[in-house]
Amino acid sequence: MGNVWDAMKKHEQEPGQPEKPAIPSADRKAGITPPSAAPSVPPQREAVVVGAKDYSPVLVVHHDRGGKLSEQYRRLRTNLMARSPQGCLCLAITSAEPGEGKTVTCLNFSLVLEELPGIRVVVIDGDMRKGSLSELLQTEKTPGLAEVLRGSHSLEEAIHPTFYPNLDVIPCGEANKTELGTLLGAFPKSGVVSQLRKQYDCILIDTPAVGVISDACILAHEMGESLLVVKMHKTNLVSVERAVGLLKAADVKILGMFLTHQTEYVPTYFSKYYY
Repeated sequence: MGNVWDAMKKHEQEPGQPEKPAIPSADRKAGITPPSAAPSVPPQREAVVVGAKDYSPVLVVHHDRGGKLSEQYRRLRTNLMARSPQGCLCLAITSAEPGEGKTVTCLNFSLVLEELPGIRVVVIDGDMRKGSLSELLQTEKTPGLAEVLRGSHSLEEAIHPTFYPNLDVIPCGEANKTELGTLLGAFPKSGVVSQLRKQYDCILIDTPAVGVISDACILAHEMGESLLVVKMHKTNLVSVERAVGLLKAADVKILGMFLTHQTEYVPTYFSKYYY
């Protein structure tokens, strides 16, 4: 990935380039509902009523399915699915620093994956410190990953349905700070990932920032592959290099980087290295 660093350095040093504000996700309120021709709903689940949920505006794929930002997530889908065996994904989505947009990226990416016929998707909230997936997807926070790792609930009990029939979520659950180390240590031996592989075609886990705490590397190691989210005009190059080093040290393959909050101007030499 040496070319990525060279491109980022060159972009930071390039004079006279205008910084135009990113398209605010709050402005994308077209109200486009998900397609009705979805794969069959599992028998244990009630049929979803179209328009029953009012998801957060940050879920641009939900609100503006035909918009420019939604197409960017589909581009990401095409690139990553092409790199995965048999078109399946088991992916950790992380960032170098907090506030890069990894949670929003994870959820919007899951929505474009769910569009594919016959594809079942599950998203895991791996941030047991301050996870927000259950709030954004309007599901119960518990039971979740913490309860599964603690042994108080089964994995099936921690899987919650969403507005979309083929998209489920495992929330972070509730955990005390004093037990986080024990719970994370139990993740590799829990069998959570191997069990989910039998039920789902795509498994995504939203982790904390890799440069802040060790949680991300522990979780990503079990997934095997990762996507690094980078925020334009914010993410420090040194932080990105450190995050890449930590993921590689944890034997995690980095499939690519996803640039968030990009302006309309992106240098052509840089555009080849991000999704």
